[in-house]
Amino acid sequence: MIVTLISQCEKKALARTRRVLDAFADRIGDNTWQTVITEDGLLALKKLLRQTATKNTAVSCHWIRGRRRSELLWVVGNRSKFNSEGVVPVNSTKRKILQNEWENNWQYAPSIQIIATLSALLHDLGKSTIGFQNKLTSSSFIGDPYRHEWISLKLFELLIADCPDDKAWLNRLLNIEQWLSENDIAQRFKQCNPDKTNIATLPPLAQWVAWLIVTHHRLPPVHETFYKPSEIIRLKNDRIAINSTLSGFYQQLRPVDFWVKNPRTLEDKSQNEIMPKLLAIQATGGF
Repeated sequence: MIVTLISQCEKKALARTRRVLDAFADRIGDNTWQTVITEDGLLALKKLLRQTATKNTAVSCHWIRGRRRSELLWVVGNRSKFNSEGVVPVNSTKRKILQNEWENNWQYAPSIQIIATLSALLHDLGKSTIGFQNKLTSSSFIGDPYRHEWISLKLFELLIADCPDDKAWLNRLLNIEQWLSENDIAQRFKQCNPDKTNIATLPPLAQWVAWLIVTHHRLPPVHETFYKPSEIIRLKNDRIAINSTLSGFYQQLRPVDFWVKNPRTLEDKSQNEIMPKLLAIQATGGF
């Protein structure tokens, strides 16, 4: 077998191990030897090294298994001079290099899973309308005036409209059947503005859920919701910094045509004819 021997000895141990290693292998560097040797010869070498070993002795033996692979066979002396694979460290530090508190965002994976699950439960509320249910049983392929995800967003906003913080609306969802029995959500829906969203005024966690609800099929076109076409061209050419805030984006978010709004359907019928059917909640006693 072909082996490479590395010496990390110090002081008098360096000279002693050199005499032993020079008798068995060719020195190819100041502290490196290589040779073709039998298994019995390697055992004899290891035995001699152990007989002369002190606290300053550190010799590793690597078996060359192929052109791109070697295997650490043994270490005689101070093992701390090598790692588990026989590699010698070149730098050391006492500085804390594992910044788990900010490098590993997966520590929040359980929270992300809970929010995603909650959003999934709420994202199809917009299908609980007489208009959408009638479309499922008919042969008509006419699109909805407002897509179900936008209706789901509006319903979610109404469900938590007067909640001051995230704890309040989460507690309301825990007792949603009782709250629905005391509030006429369908009547509130008829009176709301379908072209306006209140995401910017919601508590932080509710904003996150609302965004997942309304974008679970596709994101809004940015040039329609936040930037004008001329500004988009300028951003592409100049690479200027975008200083827009999330709150500012939510304030300008609206049901853009062909994103969550179907202008072709609205052209055929007036809004007053569509809204009563669209906003009549079919589900009763909870979602």
